[in-house]
Amino acid sequence: MQAQISQVPLFKQFRTTTPVRNWCLNQSVVEESYWTLERCIEEAAHFPTRDEWEKKSPVSYTKAMKRGWLTKCTTHIKDFKRKPAVPATWTLDRCIEAGRQCQKRTEFKKRFHYAYELARLKGWLEICCDHMK
Repeated sequence: MQAQISQVPLFKQFRTTTPVRNWCLNQSVVEESYWTLERCIEEAAHFPTRDEWEKKSPVSYTKAMKRGWLTKCTTHIKDFKRKPAVPATWTLDRCIEAGRQCQKRTEFKKRFHYAYELARLKGWLEICCDHMK
């Protein structure tokens, strides 16, 4: 009868003792991480825009974003403009206006995707696209 060969990983063959993992016991529970609100504000003050802060200091930017501190950290940035949210009320008139700004249906779909889909679902697409070729 053949002896069974045990498949022991290579790293376990050389290890004589089990490693002691007590680093988490020594770490204080109060200190969550290096990036506190004050440090994120200091770090963001070095950059004139959010994009530059995100590119040059991604760790602090990510921590601030995950913890909801972006607006507090970027109060020094003037004229910051957010992308406008999708309008809550798309009427037939607004869909027609959006369609008139486009030459083809594909352009209408790319530029005003939400209006295009709403017009398609409600049956307004022919009305919105009647000027197109």
